[in-house]
Amino acid sequence: MSMTADVSSAHWLETTARVDELIPDGALISVLTQRGCDGCASRQGCGTGLLATRRARSRQFKVTTSVSLTVGQTVSIGLPSRRFLEGALAVYGLPLLTSLAGGIAAEIWLAPGHPLVPIAFLAGLFGGALCLSLWGRYQASAYRPVLLDPSPT
Repeated sequence: MSMTADVSSAHWLETTARVDELIPDGALISVLTQRGCDGCASRQGCGTGLLATRRARSRQFKVTTSVSLTVGQTVSIGLPSRRFLEGALAVYGLPLLTSLAGGIAAEIWLAPGHPLVPIAFLAGLFGGALCLSLWGRYQASAYRPVLLDPSPT
């Protein structure tokens, strides 16, 4: 089964990657560091150039595909922008909501200003992070990049 995506059906966040290792059901790939745009070169703009100048560790991903790839080949990978947004909302929103729920519940059940209110807030924060970790184990495949083009131009 090929995991090559139909790019016409959704908006995608795309980048270029290099095939590092072939595995039985696909490949391990590393995202290539971008050098930035003209705005980054003039120290104005998005900051990709600033990040590229630092020694950032390369991110390695598993891509499942039946397309024939070779080690060192440059490929185009992508993630649906909706998945990216959902992941960002989960990573930031879930711990925030659980911490606020813990703090508000403590304010309601205990006297306002009680010393356990901040502890309940922190317990909610850690509970949200734990839920996020468990959720991530079961949803990780939905947030993996897919092969868009095995030979980008």
